[in-house]
Amino acid sequence: MNERLPKRVQAFTQLFVGALNKHLPENIMEGVYIYGSIALGAFNEQKSDIDFIVLLKRELSDQEVGAIKAIHSQMNNYEFGKRMDGVYVQASLVGKTNEEQPMYPYCSDGKVSLGHWDVNHITWWVLKRHGIALQGTPIAELNLPTEWDDILKTLEYNVNKYWFTKTKKRYLFLFDSMIEFTTCTISRIICSLEQQAIFSKDEAVKLCLATLPEKWHLLLNEGARIRSNANKKSLYKNKIKRAKDCRDFILYTHQLYKEDFLKRGNYGNKTINSR
Repeated sequence: MNERLPKRVQAFTQLFVGALNKHLPENIMEGVYIYGSIALGAFNEQKSDIDFIVLLKRELSDQEVGAIKAIHSQMNNYEFGKRMDGVYVQASLVGKTNEEQPMYPYCSDGKVSLGHWDVNHITWWVLKRHGIALQGTPIAELNLPTEWDDILKTLEYNVNKYWFTKTKKRYLFLFDSMIEFTTCTISRIICSLEQQAIFSKDEAVKLCLATLPEKWHLLLNEGARIRSNANKKSLYKNKIKRAKDCRDFILYTHQLYKEDFLKRGNYGNKTINSR
């Protein structure tokens, strides 16, 4: 057992690895690994997903993909089963992002599909620096090529494309789930740019509350409320104002990135509460 795993997660991952070994050929798996909030030491047993990567020695057959679907169907009968998020990718392609990967099986909320999912430089960075090996080749021997410059490219895409595009769809920010997703993820982006590290959602929100201008505190606390206890009364009087603040938070980050990080090219020596 790995002592970095919470005890209940230890028992669950043992069942998962056992099922993999039982239903997949012995010579197919390079290793089974945990990354994400568990690896960052920030696992919330009520909310967090179990993020995993299975590295394969070769491409899977249709029959083997079927076996993986059966494994996760079985795991869904246990605690945490429907909170499993992970990918099955070839070990020869470690460090490669979705654009460079062929279609692969991935599990989201306990359901297996074939396509492309959460494989980017942040995925590999967290595995490289913080990952937990459940079985197989030690992480240090995987020779993961990901460096911080690769993370910056991912963050640039996230800020300037993915999130900026979402600001065009104002209705998205009327929903609690989007408020939580936005506040947590944008906070992580800001903290990563400032500190040159990857933070958990909860850590990032706390850090932004301590450093960002007060105008964002209501929104950040609202996101934290939804994440910790969505049944508590909203901190906002109406959803329109909340949606506007959420959208403006993205635009603020977009402008922050454009002005401070692209023009100066100095990613670790500024304070974000100077605005």
